[in-house]
Amino acid sequence: MSQTTTLPDGRTVHCVNAYEVGYGWHEVVSDDLTERGLDLPADGTYFDVGANIGLFCLRLHDLCPDGRIFAFEPMPAAFEALKDNAAAMGDKVKANRLALGAAPGQAKFDHYPALSALSTGDSDVGKTLADGLKKLLFGQGGASPDIRAVIDSTGTYDRLGDEEFIEHLFQSEEVTADVDTLDNLVERFGIDTIDLLKIDTEGQERAVLDGISPTLWPRIRQLLVEVHRGPEELQEIRAELEEHGYNTVVEDHPMAQGGAPVFHIYAHRPESAKYHRL
Repeated sequence: MSQTTTLPDGRTVHCVNAYEVGYGWHEVVSDDLTERGLDLPADGTYFDVGANIGLFCLRLHDLCPDGRIFAFEPMPAAFEALKDNAAAMGDKVKANRLALGAAPGQAKFDHYPALSALSTGDSDVGKTLADGLKKLLFGQGGASPDIRAVIDSTGTYDRLGDEEFIEHLFQSEEVTADVDTLDNLVERFGIDTIDLLKIDTEGQERAVLDGISPTLWPRIRQLLVEVHRGPEELQEIRAELEEHGYNTVVEDHPMAQGGAPVFHIYAHRPESAKYHRL
């Protein structure tokens, strides 16, 4: 059963670790998608791939209460929290314990129980993200004042001298999860158009995109892709999206302040010009 914590606005949310939520919520609410050319139709259809506990879903639901949100999270503990948070949002939000990839099947993941947002199907990416987070925690990454304040508010800063806590924080375990393609899921749920496809899969973004067929691409209006494998893959994915007809904007992720090569790509088709202010 998931634990609960309180957001800055006083709402209760289910989570895996309470100290992760402040940073995650800050990342979501401080990212104004409309400034990057995206729009959020009030009654749109949204896919959140790599939803973790559902904070991005909650933000979408706040802004678009009539929108349909399909959330996908393969890690068991995070999925339990996602499922509870989705239930609190009502029947517009569907939680699915599933990873997305290039083909149906199963895949192995490194699950970080104490840092659920770092769980990944790529061990190298997990280590890079862990190193970046360590630098932020220990003040070695040049974190901005607002990120520093959020980290300090979690209480982890006060425990940096506790070697047992730090070791526990970055321990991982292997988890096997089911995988399906975006094409199959769109067919399963009877989806015509995806208004925003958000992909945050800690290094598996390429595999998720490879699960999109040529016939599905025109039905995806916008994407928000978090890229974890560095500048080369960033440029490859950005070029691919532009070949599919999207305009793109790239920004550094807050983790980049700790030296981790993490980026956001915001992609929209030129006709997507209706803006909804975040």
